[in-house]
Amino acid sequence: MTGSLQTKGKYYYVVVRMPDEFGVEKQKWINTNVEVKGDNKKEAARRHREILSELEYSKVTYSENILFVDWIGQWMEQKENEVRQNTFEGYQMNVDKHILPFFKPLKLTLQAVTALHIQQYFSKKLKEGLSANSIKKHNVVLKGALQDAMKKNLIPFNPVDRATLPAIKKFVGKAYSVEQAGRLLGAVDNEQLKPAIILGLFYGLRRSEVLGLRWRDIDFEMDTISIRNTVVRQKTTIEHERTKSRASKRTMYIIPETRDYFLELKQRQDKNRTYMGKAYNDNDHVCVWDDGNPFKPHYISRSFVKILEKHNLPRIRFHELRHTAGSLLLNKGLSIKQIQEYLGHEQVSTTLDIYGHLSFEGKKEAADTIGSLLTGGASRVT
Repeated sequence: MTGSLQTKGKYYYVVVRMPDEFGVEKQKWINTNVEVKGDNKKEAARRHREILSELEYSKVTYSENILFVDWIGQWMEQKENEVRQNTFEGYQMNVDKHILPFFKPLKLTLQAVTALHIQQYFSKKLKEGLSANSIKKHNVVLKGALQDAMKKNLIPFNPVDRATLPAIKKFVGKAYSVEQAGRLLGAVDNEQLKPAIILGLFYGLRRSEVLGLRWRDIDFEMDTISIRNTVVRQKTTIEHERTKSRASKRTMYIIPETRDYFLELKQRQDKNRTYMGKAYNDNDHVCVWDDGNPFKPHYISRSFVKILEKHNLPRIRFHELRHTAGSLLLNKGLSIKQIQEYLGHEQVSTTLDIYGHLSFEGKKEAADTIGSLLTGGASRVT
């Protein structure tokens, strides 16, 4: 492919003739993003060769100068029918609140977006106080939209691939000790949130799994609990007849120490249903108010913090009841594989990553064992 290096305004452009989707050749001006000043012509010439090589390799076709923000809108319309509703709502929130306000004033065409623009976006969001993990979620939209453009031969490469995401700091979850967990259990007898706390602490359920659990999922004859339904929220509360992953869909045994509690809870809800009649929201969920209305995701998170403050317990997130269950099992000697299956992790590496640093007691036992084996019971190595 051939093309000439031209100037327009304050930038150097590569002017090429390229076929449109019907094979008709049309002229296209491509910004090198190199300013016409000083000794920049050599850099412009380098970019000229680079752009022609990329166009030749990727067989990009001519397209009208669609604005980048309009392309994101088209990509979002496509995604609305391809991803779960709560996932789409997360995308839309990031587009409306962050991506469009940054890129719309720039008035960039799809073809004009560079790795530098993407990098500037990441930097601005970091300065605004967003975490690297949040920016990674924004990147899903940016990369996805531009990857689709590349797939359709509208751009030669994905500029997101040439930008650098901010490093994500590894989150280390907190976990209660046995003593702290016991204090929590002693404090929740008269709390509305008690069934959710029991499910989080004893069974290690995620908040979405706690909210999704129904009485039909609990078999008191077989003493099993089936985790197969979730409730999540972005803008709206959504119930799914599915779990986070295939491994999350699991069957657990009812813990004997909790069996009577759940039987009593069901009896109490059955009485409320009979007493209130049609006014009772008969939705079959385990975690509900006295009128049968199910708990909302934000209620669980907020109320849990209030309960901890009320009873002077160390502050942790509700999700960290799940970490507590995992760490207590690990320190009691259960294998990583057993804990992976109990908590419903897709990969054993996830379990190792989260709980490997918590097995202090297990590590001490291993140290004592190897020391005893290698020294034959001697008190020390001399």
